[in-house]
Amino acid sequence: MSKKATRRAARQAFPGGAPTVKRRDYVRGTKPQQPSKKKDGAAGLRPPSFRRAVIQGAILAALYFILIRFIWNQGGSALTYVLLPLIAFVAYTFIAYFIDKYMYQRRLRKLKGQSK
Repeated sequence: MSKKATRRAARQAFPGGAPTVKRRDYVRGTKPQQPSKKKDGAAGLRPPSFRRAVIQGAILAALYFILIRFIWNQGGSALTYVLLPLIAFVAYTFIAYFIDKYMYQRRLRKLKGQSK
């Protein structure tokens, strides 16, 4: 069946017009998504999450490992190459979480101050 014949059949099946779904509202193979409701009412503001901090910590620890292993290359032991990035991972994770938390609370205070 050609495209033209398919369209004609659809027009005949729905004389008032076929129900339409906007293409940009969904990704192929998924249902159209409803707009998410903001819990705090602040548009575009995401609360800090430990998961995001762990991802940032892992990325920074990997960069730190590359820096120690390949750039400095001072002949350290294998324990140094593993232990320092692990310590850095823990430190970076907590630092990233607390920075995100601080910035989130600061933006919330700023938004509350604007609404007065």
